[in-house]
Order: sequence, then structure tokens, then C-alpha cells
Amino acid sequence: MRWSLRLQVAVFTVLGILVCFSVSFVVALWFPTPEPRRVSVTEAVQALEAPEVLPGWRRSVVDAPPFQTAAQGQDIVIRAGLASQLGLSQDRVRVRSLRQSRPPSTSALAAQASAGGVLSERAAQFLVRLALSPGTRFGLFSTAVQQRDGSWLYLQPKTAFVTPERLRMLTALAVAAAVIIPLALWGCSILTAPFRRLEQAAADDARLDSAKWVRGPVEAQGAAKAMDAMRHRLLDHLRSRTAMMAAIAHDLRTPLTGLRLRVEGLTGAPRDEAVADIARMERMIAQLLTYVRGEEVVWTTEPVDLADVLKDCVSRQRLLGHDVSLTATGEHLVLADRDQIDRALSNLIDNAVIHGGRAQIAVVTQDGVVTCTIDDDGPGLTPDQIEAVFTPFHRLDVSRNRNTGGAGLGLAIAKAIVTRAEGEIELLNRTDGGLRAKVRITGLKQ
Repeated sequence: MRWSLRLQVAVFTVLGILVCFSVSFVVALWFPTPEPRRVSVTEAVQALEAPEVLPGWRRSVVDAPPFQTAAQGQDIVIRAGLASQLGLSQDRVRVRSLRQSRPPSTSALAAQASAGGVLSERAAQFLVRLALSPGTRFGLFSTAVQQRDGSWLYLQPKTAFVTPERLRMLTALAVAAAVIIPLALWGCSILTAPFRRLEQAAADDARLDSAKWVRGPVEAQGAAKAMDAMRHRLLDHLRSRTAMMAAIAHDLRTPLTGLRLRVEGLTGAPRDEAVADIARMERMIAQLLTYVRGEEVVWTTEPVDLADVLKDCVSRQRLLGHDVSLTATGEHLVLADRDQIDRALSNLIDNAVIHGGRAQIAVVTQDGVVTCTIDDDGPGLTPDQIEAVFTPFHRLDVSRNRNTGGAGLGLAIAKAIVTRAEGEIELLNRTDGGLRAKVRITGLKQ
């Protein structure tokens, strides 16, 4: 059964919440509840009367009482004890608990005080004995005592940032994070794995069964099926376009043959011009057929020495009377189809000879990459033309003449072949004038 991505995310989210609650529950059982900090009335009196502020306390002087004593819980007991120890009346002492707690056996007295009743002398003495009895400690509280000049001495305890309660909570958080982070990473890898396979399938132009290979949630399956359907449509369109262009180019050869036979009867300049036009049309048709059939040509992969291929290219150019030189030493092996690489390099050299007058060729191997450079002495290219010349059927104005004009496919064919050999072509303007075509292909280890 294939789960949707939403359902998988929901399941992982619920599992994460359950793990966090379970870890917190285990930590709560494993670590007992820490005892909060407690102080005695005697300690508070010492902090009030000490010449210097004692550690663990803050002390300041204010003009008015900072708070009123709450008539409930331990505040009444602490107030009675402080007033007795300081020798003051209870109306000059204020107490406020930071955490309310109810001392034992004081509920009736607290109710009487909160109702506004007056405590009997016996009850007041009982509260004092309770507050000052040995070992009696209270939860943290603040106190204010009125001085003789009418000001109030305000005393409050310092509380550490990392309290036992907070330490317990941080421990639970750290343990939960240590458990949940590996589970979260594992869950994310499971959720994203189908989409990583989908990315790999999208990068592989030859894969037409992405839906079977991707697997995973229904969303990834749907995207893979849509990608497969799109690829099939594009391939059908490309096949129909290739077949149409190949048929047109092939059919054009028949009338060209007839024209060639007819111009044989001409003499002089008209015949030479007609023959040149027919030869130019045949070259354009040959380039067109090569381009449209490029993907269908059987690619025979074998170790190829680029230096040897370039020597053949240079020999053909010299037979035609062109100024071409080659600098190459040793072997420079790449894995490619020899005939196709020969065609690509020949197109680049033809381009250099036609538009630059001559071609200087060099091939070197460095860091496992075979680099071939073809330099000419032509006018070079503008930055916007450097990428445009690789576009099929793109021709520059300087090439639109009867002698050198082509179909604008030479560089497009060369780039397609080098790309298929897992290489790249780059055109650069030389600093001393002219253009440089640089071909880089990963070399074979020798």
C-alpha cells in the first residue's frame, strides 16, 4: 500500500510528539522532584541586620512599602516571627511569599486574620513560636521593614538562573532531543528519498520508466508519471520533426543532381558560379542531415587519441592549401567515437580557417583533462555572439556570402558531439586578436 506524503508526515509528527512525552515522563519518574530552596526567619533577620549584604540576598532602601502582606498561608507566620525578632510591631513589617505554601496548623489563624479579626495574645505567641522553632524553614519570601526615619528596608532573595526545577526540565529536553533528532533525520531521509530519485531520473534523459524507479508516496509517483508522459510527448515531437527534416533534405538531393547535370552544358563563368552554388547547397544539406540524425547515429565508444585525430584533420586542410599548424606530443586519449570527434574538430578548424585565415592547434593533457585549443586571426566575437553561434541555424553577418556561407550548423554539431563525449566547448577572444576555440574532454588514465 502506498501512503500519501501528507499521511507520512502526519504519522512522523505524531510519533515525534509521543516520543517527547514518553521521554519527559521517564525523566520525571527517574529524577525525583527537587526540593525548593527554603530559608528561616533567623536567616532573614541576619540579612536585614548585617552591615554588608549577605550572599544570596538583595537589599535596598525605598521610600514607601513595596507591597502589602497577604493575610494567608506562611506570610502571617513569617511576619509574626520577624516582628518578634526585630522588636517591632507587625504593622511595620511586610512579607510576601514568592511561592505560596501553607504552614501546618495555621489555617484557622489565617482565616481569622483575613476576616479582619484581632489575634489574641496567646494566638500571636503561638505564631511566633511556630516561626522561630528550631528547624522551621519557609519557602522563599521578600520582606520590607520600616526604619525609624520612615523609609523601608527592602530585602529579597537572589534566585539562580539554573534552579533544580529548570535543570530537571533541561535534562528532559536534552534527552528528548537526543532521541528525536536521529529519528527525525531517519524519517526525513525516508520522505525525501523518492524525490532524490526523481531528481536523478529527471537528469537522465534516457530514462523513460521513472515511475517504476522512483516509487515512494503517491505524490512522487504522480510527478514521475507526468515526467514520463512529457518525455514521451517530446520524443514523439522530436522524432516527427527529425523525420520531416531528414526527408526534406534527402529529397532535395534529387533536383540538385538534375541541376548538376544541366550545368555541365554551360561554359565559362556562369558554369563555375552554378557549380559553386550547387556544391554549397550540397554542403548545407549534408550538415542538416548530420544535425537532425545526430542522436540516431550509433555511437561507438573507444579510446581515441586526439593528437592522432588532429593530425588527420590538419593533413586534409593542408591538401586544400590552408595554413594550419599543430603542436602535440605524446598520446592524449579520451573515450569517444573517433568519427564523431573527427567531425567536431574538423568543423572547428574549418570555422577558424574560413573566418580567421589560418588555424593554430595545440593539444595538452593536464590533471586528467585533455584540452585542445584552436586559434585563428579573425575579428573575434562580441560577448553576445559567443553563445549565440552555438544555436542551430544561427549565422553571423560576416559569413553570409557565396563563398563561406553555411547553414549555421557547424558549431552546433561540434558542440553536440563534444557534449555527448562528456566534454565542453568554449569560445574566447584572444588578447592579441582573433578567436580561440577550447575543447576539454576528460582523459583516460594511462
